[in-house]
Amino acid sequence: MPVQEDRIITGAENVIAPVIYPPYAQRGIAETDIVGDTVVIGTTWYENQHNGTIGRMVEKDELDYIHFVWMNGLDTQSVQRHVYYNYIDPEGAQGWHAEGTAVETTDRGGYTTLDVDFAGIAFPSFHQIQGTTSMNAHAAVACDFFPHVGAFLNFECPWVYEPYPADLEVIWPRIQFSSDQLIRVIATENPASLEPGSPQRQYYITGTYIPASWQITYDSTWTMFDWTMTIASDIATSDASNKVAVAWTYPLDPMFPDPLGDYAQWDNDIWVLIDDDGLDLNFDEAFNITNFFPPDTMWYPDTLMAQMDTLRVYTDLNAFIDMNDYTHVAFTTRIVFPIEGSSRWNASLIWHWSEENPGEYSIIAKAYDDPYYEDPYCGAWNVKAQRPSLGQDPSTGYLYCMYQQYDTDTTALSATPSTQGWGFPSGEVFISMSTDGGLNWSEGINVTNTVTPYLAAPGQCLSELSPTMAKLVDGACHIMYILDKDAGFVIQEEGTYTFNNVIYHTVPITEIEATPLVEQDIPFHVEQIPGFEIPGSGRYATPRAFDLRQNYPNPFNPATSISFSLEQVSQVSLTVYNLKGEQVAQITSGTYGSGQHTVTFDAMDLSSGVYVYKLLTGKRSLARKMLLVK
Repeated sequence: MPVQEDRIITGAENVIAPVIYPPYAQRGIAETDIVGDTVVIGTTWYENQHNGTIGRMVEKDELDYIHFVWMNGLDTQSVQRHVYYNYIDPEGAQGWHAEGTAVETTDRGGYTTLDVDFAGIAFPSFHQIQGTTSMNAHAAVACDFFPHVGAFLNFECPWVYEPYPADLEVIWPRIQFSSDQLIRVIATENPASLEPGSPQRQYYITGTYIPASWQITYDSTWTMFDWTMTIASDIATSDASNKVAVAWTYPLDPMFPDPLGDYAQWDNDIWVLIDDDGLDLNFDEAFNITNFFPPDTMWYPDTLMAQMDTLRVYTDLNAFIDMNDYTHVAFTTRIVFPIEGSSRWNASLIWHWSEENPGEYSIIAKAYDDPYYEDPYCGAWNVKAQRPSLGQDPSTGYLYCMYQQYDTDTTALSATPSTQGWGFPSGEVFISMSTDGGLNWSEGINVTNTVTPYLAAPGQCLSELSPTMAKLVDGACHIMYILDKDAGFVIQEEGTYTFNNVIYHTVPITEIEATPLVEQDIPFHVEQIPGFEIPGSGRYATPRAFDLRQNYPNPFNPATSISFSLEQVSQVSLTVYNLKGEQVAQITSGTYGSGQHTVTFDAMDLSSGVYVYKLLTGKRSLARKMLLVK
């Protein structure tokens, strides 16, 4: 099986590419099957808006105004690049018809998200280069002077110097307002400021908007909370409380053993911090919601079993807190063969996890082709199904997930060849819905239904890129995307610069059916595969060492299983402590023989929170954290 020729995320941008100017000839393009209504709200030469997680670029406020931000490449090669803003009022009129207005006047502003607060004021976040004392980019937040005016004041976040004397590029910000009207911002370090492919620190900061002076003030410094290998972090806040949730990717093996060098960018779990009051986020209480099993060579010569889990999270997730105050994460996985050090983009899935049902992983969308079949390459940093964006209808409580899926029909590819020799496929926008809190999802409907002609020349493609959806679904899903006229990621030397429309797309929920449901027939963990034994029933009868495994499920409510291994007969004590160090439960105590053992812990009498479970045998002990969510 050939190894995928992915490009690693370096933070660098190569903007030298061919150019074709409008007007563009239309050849066999069908746009008659679009579900809902579309309107052009702006334009850009810079088609791909984010390198991974998109965040929110469209929101609807309490006065029924729709707000939009995007990265506008004003010229070819995107030398002039700025953040633009537009809105649509309740009567359907745009603030700046099919154009928008600039948010900042700095150098190379972009990679923007937004939130809306204070009775309709838009707050875009983005990064920019001021060019006064440093040529590095820095994260910033702007605020409109008054609602729907478009006269923005720009406030750069504090610079980060540690651990280097020079300022770091802490960029790609995501923003959300919490219910106490604090600005919550997360951002990621640019590896281009270090070495390409280096681990990137992740940062969190809060800001305060002062209406009387139209000012934004920040904490004195950012909080560095973890590091990552992808641009995937996201933040969510609650409308029902001050709860804040942050989600990000972290590699299974931080030692990066793969000889290809970029394996750590494929090989990720998702970690989540949920803070109920939002007062003082303690990232030490974050927990792993995916817990993929790394390769296990003890299964040789059975290489299939030795691979263990072959799902991994890539650079793509979306965090959301629903009206009942439950946190949700939608995320994309690709198939990985960890022992071989290879990965495939065509076998991709979009999953859902929730705080309400933490042990369940449900499939939102499948693009799970035979991994040995070689689909057309989707382009840098892309997989076949990706970019989920969650929202909720408050009148029904139903969840909706919008996502992108590439049309890999080989008769609908661009003329520009990829490294495979084929042209690039075009993106389509799909929507799925769940009526049971995310346990089951309807088969997504294609709401764009655009068809790229065979061997489409630049200007003749129809590829929906960087889709994002507003959190509020109020009888319609509010979606925004770029309609790229030449498939591929142009700043990564894929395709041609074209002049592209920024589209606002409304899809009535009456057009989205609750059935048929996506078949939940792909196991999330290898231990769920029929024919293999469940942990504790003999699979690990020959233990490798004294070992305490992560409880499963984790988070849990109210019961979870804990497995441990012994090389010899031992007197065992397994106890549970709270974070104050107080013993709150004794799970088991007694003599156990060699081998693996599994016990069940029922936490019915405990309150939600992080606990530590500790295995003690003689002078040896092991401990792990677990999260109880009720």
